[in-house]
Amino acid sequence: MIAPTKLTDALYALNAVLVQARMMAFEKAPHQTLAKVLDVAELLPMLMTRKDDMTAEFRSQLEDLVRVDAGFAQALQRFDGDHALPM
Repeated sequence: MIAPTKLTDALYALNAVLVQARMMAFEKAPHQTLAKVLDVAELLPMLMTRKDDMTAEFRSQLEDLVRVDAGFAQALQRFDGDHALPM
């Protein structure tokens, strides 16, 4: 599970992950990179539904994505509570 106070943040972050993954696909990112990103995107909802607290692990996965591509920084910012949409 995600801490109840972070659930909305987690959903905003997941949305940002999927948007960035789509952008990477349009920009023809290497298949291996996209596969790695999609592996994390698949994992995030599972972390949200686990019985034990996976809030820190969820954030860690977002940090790993930022290391793959800086465009995922927005997902991390959203998880940290910044829900502002980009201009």
